[in-house]
Parts: sequence; C-alpha cells; structure tokens
Amino acid sequence: MREDGDPTYGIRYTGFGLRPAVRLNLDNLLLSAASGNQGQSASGDLRLTFVEAGKKLTTWEGSVTDESGLHTLDLSGSSDLGANLGWKIVDPGKPTEVVASGKTNGNMSLPDSMNETTRYDLYVWGQQDGSATDGLTNKATEPVKATIKGWKVRPVPSYDISLTGTTTGVLTAYRIGDYAETVFDHAGELKSVSLSTPTTPTTLKDTLKNAAIAAGGSNVDTDNPIGWVAAKWLGYPTDPSSDDVTSAFSPYAGRLQLFAQALRDAVKADGDALGEVAGQLNGLAAPVGSPVTLPVSGPGLYLIVDSSGASLPIIVGTKVFNEALGDDGGFVDFADAGVKGKPRLGQAALKSDFMDVYKRIVNDPGMDGFDVGSEVEYEIALRVPDLTKLDGVVSFGDYVFEVADVLPSGLDVTDTLASVRVFVGDAERTGDASVTLQDGRLTVSGLKALFAVAGSSPVVNDTGVVPVNGVVRIRYAAVLADTALVSRPGVDGLKPNANTVTLTRSKGPALTEDKTATANAYTFTVDVVKLDKDDLSKKLGGVEFEVSRDGALLKFVGSAGVYRLAVGGETGSATVTTKADGTLSLLGVEARELSFKETVAPSGYFKVSDFGVDVRPEWDADATQVTKVTYATSGTNLAYVSQNGKQVMVLDPAWSLANLPYTGGIGILVLLIVGGLILAFAIRPYILSKRAERDANLV
Repeated sequence: MREDGDPTYGIRYTGFGLRPAVRLNLDNLLLSAASGNQGQSASGDLRLTFVEAGKKLTTWEGSVTDESGLHTLDLSGSSDLGANLGWKIVDPGKPTEVVASGKTNGNMSLPDSMNETTRYDLYVWGQQDGSATDGLTNKATEPVKATIKGWKVRPVPSYDISLTGTTTGVLTAYRIGDYAETVFDHAGELKSVSLSTPTTPTTLKDTLKNAAIAAGGSNVDTDNPIGWVAAKWLGYPTDPSSDDVTSAFSPYAGRLQLFAQALRDAVKADGDALGEVAGQLNGLAAPVGSPVTLPVSGPGLYLIVDSSGASLPIIVGTKVFNEALGDDGGFVDFADAGVKGKPRLGQAALKSDFMDVYKRIVNDPGMDGFDVGSEVEYEIALRVPDLTKLDGVVSFGDYVFEVADVLPSGLDVTDTLASVRVFVGDAERTGDASVTLQDGRLTVSGLKALFAVAGSSPVVNDTGVVPVNGVVRIRYAAVLADTALVSRPGVDGLKPNANTVTLTRSKGPALTEDKTATANAYTFTVDVVKLDKDDLSKKLGGVEFEVSRDGALLKFVGSAGVYRLAVGGETGSATVTTKADGTLSLLGVEARELSFKETVAPSGYFKVSDFGVDVRPEWDADATQVTKVTYATSGTNLAYVSQNGKQVMVLDPAWSLANLPYTGGIGILVLLIVGGLILAFAIRPYILSKRAERDANLV
C-alpha cells in the first residue's frame, strides 16, 4: 500500500492526498488507520477510508494548539458527508509514511516526532464513519491539501493566470516548465527563478527539444530543454542578454512565439504530447482592466492554446509563492517586472494572429527608449487580405490598398524617404511600391501589385507571390528630434511620441475601411534637486556636475538648471549647473543609468560623493506603452528618490568635522590629518612635562 499519493497507478480519482492500495487493487483508498480513534497505532484493528467521488469539503479551518509542549490539531468545518472531519499528515521527505492521522471525533494529537522546522503536508476531508449497518469502511470527501510548518496550518496556495482579451474558443493550459530554484530579495520580491523540465509525460523532453529546434534553436539541452529555452528566449531575465531580443520582450514574436506554435501543433497532432491539461476556460470576454483568471495546477511555466485559432499561443509563468512574506506568505513577481519591457508573471493578453496592420519599433531591444538625436527604426506589418471576401465586384484598377503614416513633430524626417524599404517575406520589393513624403505624411501606394493579379476583374489574389494572410513589411527610419516629447515620473509625466499608421483598403465597390496601429517612441528626463544635508529647506544653486554614461562624458545644451542632451551639430557643455532653487533637469536621455560627479560645490559645502541615477520605465503587458517611470539611485545615501518619486534629492554636507565622513575617501583622509594634528598638539605639553621632570632628577 503506497502512502505517497502517486496518481499514476490506475486509480479513478487523482486529487490531492489519495493513497491507493495498489497491491490490493483498492481504488480511491485514502487512509488505513486504527479503527477506534483513526490514529497510527502499531497494534489493534485497522479501518480503511475511501473517497466518495463527487463529495466535497465545503468549508474548513484548522490550527495547532500547544499546551506544555503537547501539540494538538484543531479542525472544524462542513462537507457533503456532515460535520466530522478526517485528517492525516505526511512528511514530503518520506512520502510512503503517514506521520499522524485522526478525526475530529477521535485522535487529534500530534506525535512528538514532529518538529517546527519541517514543512508537513496536511490532508483534510469530510468523513462519515463506517458502521455494521452501512459497512465498516469510512467514507470521505475529496481531500484538500494544506501544510503545517512552525506549528501553523496554511492552505496550499491556488495558482492562476490573469487573462485579458476576447475569444469564443476554449483556452487550454499545459505546464511545460517547473520552478526549480527561487531566490527572493530583502523585500520578499522575486530575484531569480530557474526552470526545469517536468518528468511526465516521459516524451515531454523530446517534444520540447524538437519544438525548440523547429523554432531555430541549436545545441538544445537534451536533459532540460525548457531551461535552455528560458535562458535563450524567455527574457525572465537572461544573463547574458538573449540572442533573440524580440522574444525576450514579447511572448508573441520571435523564436519564443515560433516555439509556442510548434508546441501548439504538437498537441494538436497528439493530445497527450504535453501531458495532462492543467487548466481550461471556455471562452473569454475580458477587456483591459477587467481580467479573468485561468486556474492552473501549480507553479511553473505554461503554454496556453486557443482552440478557435483566433489568438496566438502564449507562454507565461505563474507568480511565485513566498511563504516567508508576512504571516501567511504571498504571491510575488520579479522586483523589476515590467521595467524596460521585462515580462510580468501571472498575466497575459490574448493577441490575434490575424491583425490587419501592426506597427513596432525594431531598434530598441533594451526597451529603454532613445536619446534625442538618435535614429528610430519602425516596421509596419500588413496582413494580405482574402480578396474573395470583398463585398461585391471590385476590379484591380479600383481596388485600394494604401498606407499613410503621419509622423509627429518630435521626429525629424529629413532622411526618412530614402530609408523606406518594402519586403515580402525576406525579399525586398521596394521598387514595386510608390513612396511619397510631404508635410510629415509618409504614403506608400502600389502595394496591391505585391499580392493581387494585375488587371484582374474581379481582383484576385496572386498566391504565387504572397499567400492570403501572408505579411508585407514596410521599414523606415526617422530621427528623434530635439523637440521630442519627454517622459518623467508621474501619471502626467508620460508623454510618448506616438506615431500612427493608417491602412486604407477596399471593402467593396466605392467602399473603403481604415485600420490603424500606433508605435510609441520615448525619451526621458532626469530631475535633480540640490539641498543642504542638515537643513532641507535650503536649496543650493550654482552646483556644477559632470554627467557620464558607461564611462563616456555626455554634453548638454541649456542654462538655468534646464538642459537637453546635445544632438549632432551642437557643441554642448560637459558641465551642467543647478538653478538658484537647486533644481536641475536633464532632458532627452535614454532610460539608462547616468553617473553624476560634482565638480563645483557651493561655498561652505563639501562635494557629495559620485552617484548614479537610473531611469526605469515600466511597460504594459504588450510592451507597447510605458505605464510608469521611476528613478533609482546608487553610490551614496546622500542621493535618494523623493517621497513622491518625481525627483532625485542630492544633499551637500556643510563644512564641519561631523560631516567629513559623508565626503568619501578625501574627507576621511582630511579627518585623519586633522585628528593627527590635534593629537600631536595634545601630547606636546605631556612630553615637555616629562622632559622637565627627567632634567630635574639629574640634578
């Protein structure tokens, strides 16, 4: 008789805590225990407890009491079988043994062999005791699982994934990765997590490996293919950076999406290829802001497949449960989830595989925006329509399929026209399109010749060139101008340089429709305020800094505490100066760490030690729009983020011995020199006194 709850032995019910007696071929056996109090007595008669399929434990609560070192389990609740409850405790390290068992109308004592450091599995069920009339075996509801550690009873957390979007299909989740090792930071947030490949089904490793190879992977780890995928494409995070930056920041693109599609196809061909279904939703109607949860079987990485085919397969991990968080533990995400596009755990949005027009920025792999003066490269993806679905007869000559892209004033389009390229698949077809640029409006026409038969009436697809639902891509570049909108912390500080493309296409004779898509380019501001360390009401103007990034000195243009990063053709200054009110704003910088070196301090003040300021944008689930900007500081505790998060407070210590330690190594050196001089002057009278005493003794 097994005691480990292994659900793979042909039993009919596989819920938490079943202990099937395989050798006796007794299905749904939950417990064998002493017939009297249901304890684990070494002698006496035994009584068996079986699960009644469909019977549920509706409510329950539990705790452990300690009276002079004797521990007792307290349980109460109700079920389909009445108010009596049964229970048992198993040590996960010894899954074939029951540590203790009992029932609310019998044994409730915990053995002395239990300790407060081990996490025990507690199984609780509603119970109806057997009788000579109804049969001597006990009946039990389906058990629920909890844990006991430190003499506290804790329910096992329920895992789920929050979804937004719309589909009429069935969303099915498969667990493709287990969380192996988790590391939390000092605040309890997730710092890192490693992934291991589940052991069941036995063919899963091969399925995952083959899907990774189909997605373009090579030298895939045979023993842990999902760990290999995570390290290369998942972006949760990768160190060093992923070799596929598109995948690292979006589950809907790049090799990660190809991997997901290969797994989707595998499970279509063989429903058991990815193991048991780990969760399902029958349809979804969840707008942004009102997500619906998909319950899943436990912590780990999941593939979610839409049976309708209307949305792309999604790969997403659950949040991680940190039992050390608070009294009862809690679910946590990465501390920097959403920062610079880093995916969030436990949430995803359905994304259609049949978007008519899509636009993205392709040269911002770090999701940290741009310096002003930098080139921004855009890609517009157009889905080739099925021309047989036009509402009426439209000839090739009358058929409309044009793109108009209005570039905002924050983009310099001087060289944009020359940068336009048109692709069908990997083949460039720019010469087949007509491109114009006037008053910031980029128009691309003639695209119908890429997928429709010239002269046809009614117009028909030329599937030999590009198939229906194939993709035509347009790429072009513009420069983020010095007039670009800048973003900073605060809801009112988020100002994207939004660029919207409009696809105009025929629906029928003399009837057109517009489809739009938007891409957002960001540049950021760092706001600093200089104050007296000992009197924060004193604002310190005239403080000069040098600002660098990655060891390279940056140059700025401006004055009176407001500066913008110098662009091509501008000389700029290597120093920036705070305004009379102590403020300093640096505009038009990429969201990366800036290093500050104070070169001139106000009269009567020490210079503060060098410090860093990192700008951290947080993106939405689709990594298309920034939802929040924060600052983070490093280098000295005299530079910190203000309470409202909108400024970096930098404190200069006034001249005094008490403030010398705040000035870094130079201050300590000065302190040692001054202290040495004081000591020398202090002991001089003593030395002179001793010398006089010696001379007197010689007389």
